[in-house]
Amino acid sequence: NLSIGNTATLRWTISNGGCTPSTDDVNIAVAAPPTTSNAGNDQNLCNTTTTNLQGNNPTIGTGAWSVITQTATITTLTSYSTGVTALSIGNTATLRWTISNGACTPSTDDVTIAVDALPTTAAAGTDQNLCNVTTTQLSGNRPTTGTGTWSVLTGTATITALNSYSTTLTAMTVGSTTTLRWSIVNGTCTPSTDDITIVIAAPPTTAAAGTDQNLCNVTTTNLSGNAPTVGTGAWSLITGTAT
Repeated sequence: NLSIGNTATLRWTISNGGCTPSTDDVNIAVAAPPTTSNAGNDQNLCNTTTTNLQGNNPTIGTGAWSVITQTATITTLTSYSTGVTALSIGNTATLRWTISNGACTPSTDDVTIAVDALPTTAAAGTDQNLCNVTTTQLSGNRPTTGTGTWSVLTGTATITALNSYSTTLTAMTVGSTTTLRWSIVNGTCTPSTDDITIVIAAPPTTAAAGTDQNLCNVTTTNLSGNAPTVGTGAWSLITGTAT
């Protein structure tokens, strides 16, 4: 009938006649199983080297943190909510929360802390002004950190390869403006985005300046060019004098 969580002391006594008995004591400590360890939720961070842990506070036993993989500095090893510094950006650290009590098997649980690097700053390329075509090639920047994706914001276009910085576009509409976005994403970090506009002009109306004129002794006349249905017309003087 030993008591769990307590220590019993027993004495072994050897007696013989009128001699002083010989005694020795033994302590028997019966530890209770430690509180089940819970290291907290895995963390996904962006561009930081510090965080706080969220282990559980033991009701039985004593907790201690340890670093299993990668690098981290634990501020207070035995605090369930300790701070952590010196994390490595671009890597994932694994930490273990161990709750121990006496001779019982320790209870352990692990937490991973992934620290993502900021994505490469997106550059979608120079705006394009095209004439009477429905295809073109994009010239975004190649990400060194993260993954890039094109999307159509306004207008119509079919993107051949969504994740290619230099993809081709097809099925655009002549006479319209299309806006596309190049987004570079890395983990939980805020995406970096940049937009590009592609203006596709329709061919201008065929110019017709009117019939040649043969006049006598006048300094004024009226021209009779055609009114453009597509584009804007403008007169210029090629030879001679005129206002």
